[in-house]
Amino acid sequence: TNATLVTPQIMETLKKYPPHKIGITLYGASRETYQAVCGNGSAFRMAVKGARELSLLPSLIQFRTTIIKDNYCDIESMENLIHSEFGKERMLIQTRIVTKAVRGGCADAVSCRLDPEDNVNLALRRGFDQIKKCVGDTYHSENVSLKWVKQSKNTTDLKDAKPTLFGCNAGMRDYTISWDGKLLGCQMLGVFSTDVLKEGLRAAWERFPAVVYLPDQNEECRQCQRKQLCNSCAASRVAETGKINGCPDYFCRDAKVIQKMINRGERE
Repeated sequence: TNATLVTPQIMETLKKYPPHKIGITLYGASRETYQAVCGNGSAFRMAVKGARELSLLPSLIQFRTTIIKDNYCDIESMENLIHSEFGKERMLIQTRIVTKAVRGGCADAVSCRLDPEDNVNLALRRGFDQIKKCVGDTYHSENVSLKWVKQSKNTTDLKDAKPTLFGCNAGMRDYTISWDGKLLGCQMLGVFSTDVLKEGLRAAWERFPAVVYLPDQNEECRQCQRKQLCNSCAASRVAETGKINGCPDYFCRDAKVIQKMINRGERE
């Protein structure tokens, strides 16, 4: 929820049936940013008011945001707003990479999402801030490097293995029910689904893995030297290319930026 439509009637229902977890999305930390992002500046006041109401429930509250060009400068202000209104222990979960619209959406994500360089800097922002505090005026972003640390744990141990359909929890531990009753493994991936309204929830959930078919990986991705750094998945590949095994250029550029920083660290 973006918390703008929290009414007394809705709160009465949620008090009777409190959710286990509520994710509240913020689009900015001011009326001006909400106007730029949503076209509705007054929604900022409504969002804060709704979030206050929801925070009174016994549910686990998570604050989230999607960073785009119009609210990039607001990220620290959003964190400060959450800490001042809802407590220092509250964290802001950030969506770093914005994919193209899915399910026929008309949003033009390409025009508002961050460039890969800004994306990487955003992901490493807290670490960069700590470095700045340590080195002061001698800090220069072009001198910052990453070090690739290999896990000492044996990842091939069968005790650590778990079944997966898409390389994540989608369709195995997580699912989404769409507005028309379709069970999806991932809310972004509508290629595979079962019908909850016809089959019932348990049957639709148990049958879902049987409807998933993944084609072979494309040759370019298979041979890519940066595939361990790539953040693409089945859902993002479909969104970006229209194919489950497509090669999304935006994610390739993101991995190149990370690889460049790692290469810089290896030369030092």
